[in-house]
Amino acid sequence: MSYRFHVHRALPAFRLVTADGAGFPAGAAEADWRFTRVRERADTNPDVARLVDETGYCLFKIGMSFDEIG
Repeated sequence: MSYRFHVHRALPAFRLVTADGAGFPAGAAEADWRFTRVRERADTNPDVARLVDETGYCLFKIGMSFDEIG
């Protein structure tokens, strides 16, 4: 299986991963996201692949601060 990686156009810290060939998840507007690459399962973080397999997508943020966790 392959995974498609996208970066949010207005908020580039946010990333969206979907299964290759699948549509965008409900609530996400494809026009808001810029496609960056396709990765194979072996080149995808196992937690990301598991979430895509279970829910249809993985949404995450690069560069969070510890204040955002608490």
